[in-house]
Amino acid sequence: MVKKWMSSVFCVGAAAALVLMNTGISQAVEVKLSGQINRAVMWADDGNESEFFHVDNDNSSTRFRFKGSQEVTPSIEVGVVWENEFQSTPSNKVYIGQQDDGSDENLAQRKLEAYFDMPFGKISIGQGDGAANGTSEEDLSGTSVVMYCGVADTGGSLLFRDSNNQEIAKISATRDTFDGLSRNDRVRYDTPEFGGLSFSGSMTNGDAWEVAARFANEFGGLGEIAAAVGYVDTADREDPEYTQMGASLSWLHSSGFNITASYGTIDEDDADTDPVNYYGKIGYKFGMHAIAVEYGMTEDLDQKNDESSNYGVAYVISPWKGIEFYGTYRLYMLDGDGREMEDDEGNTIVDESGNAILTGDAEDISVVMIGTRVKF
Repeated sequence: MVKKWMSSVFCVGAAAALVLMNTGISQAVEVKLSGQINRAVMWADDGNESEFFHVDNDNSSTRFRFKGSQEVTPSIEVGVVWENEFQSTPSNKVYIGQQDDGSDENLAQRKLEAYFDMPFGKISIGQGDGAANGTSEEDLSGTSVVMYCGVADTGGSLLFRDSNNQEIAKISATRDTFDGLSRNDRVRYDTPEFGGLSFSGSMTNGDAWEVAARFANEFGGLGEIAAAVGYVDTADREDPEYTQMGASLSWLHSSGFNITASYGTIDEDDADTDPVNYYGKIGYKFGMHAIAVEYGMTEDLDQKNDESSNYGVAYVISPWKGIEFYGTYRLYMLDGDGREMEDDEGNTIVDESGNAILTGDAEDISVVMIGTRVKF
C-alpha cells in the first residue's frame, strides 16, 4: 500500500511538468554561492595514549553550495540546490597514532537536486535528503554545531581499547542515531504546512522508501517546539533488508531554557538484536551565548549486550552574524562482553584449551574540540 502511494509521486511530478510547460519561462534561475568553513583543534585520550589533531568539524562540515529559485508563475517556484563538502582531516576520521593530515574528502556530493514548489506541495528530484533524514536530529539548543545526537561525528574513528592497549571497537561501530538513509538519489514529495505540521515521502534506488512527519511552531511565552518522526524500509537497497525508525523533540522556552530528546531503532532481517539509541540534552541560550549538557546511549549495535554511552558539555558564542566559536568535552564509555583478541595477522588468539581469549574492559575515551564556523 505504501509503495503504491509512493509511486503516485511520479505521477504528480509528471503533472507538474505539464503545468510548467505552459508557464512561458523566459529566463534561467539565478543562482547564488554560499557555504561555510568549519575548523577545529581536537585532543583525544583513549586511556593509553593521547593525540592532538587539526580537523574539519564533521558535525557541520566545510562546504559550499549553489542555490537559486525563481517564481515562474504567481503560485509556482522552481529552484535548484548543488552542494558539495570538502573536508581536510575530518573529525570523525582521525585516530590515535595519526601523524599526517589524514584523509581528504574531495568534493563529496551532498545535494544535486531541482525542486518545484506548488500550492499542493513540493516535489524534489535528484540527490538530496530522503524524507526521514534529520528526523532524529531536531535541536533548538544553539549548540548543534559542535554537539548533537550524532556523537560519532566527533572522534568516530577513535578506538576503544582495554588496559593492555588491545583494540576493541571504533566509537562509530557502537553508536548510531538511526536517522533515515541520509542523502540519496530520490524523488521526494512534501505536503504544504498545516499549522506547522507537514508530511513527506521519498523513494530511492532499490525500491527503498521513507516517510516522515514534522512539526515546528512558536507558542508565545511558551517558546518554540520542533518535532519529527521518520520511518525507513530499505527493501532491495540493503542486504540484509532492514526497517528503521527515528524521532526527536526539542523545546526552546522563551527564557532560553531548552530540552532536546532523540530516539531511534533498527530491525534487521535475521538479526538476533534490535539496536536502539537514546539521547538527551539540556541547555540554556542567552544573548549570543549557548551552553548545554548531554547524555546518550546506543545498545546492542556492534554486538549483543553492548552499551555504548557518552556524557558531554558544550559552549557556543556567536558574536557576529555567520560567525561562531565553540568548545566541547565528551567522555565516551563502552560496557559489554569482550571481543576475541587477534594477532598482527588477524588470527584469533586462543588459550591452551583452544578457547578464544577475550579483550578486557574498555577504557574510557576523552575528546576536547575547540574551533570556529564561518559562514559566507
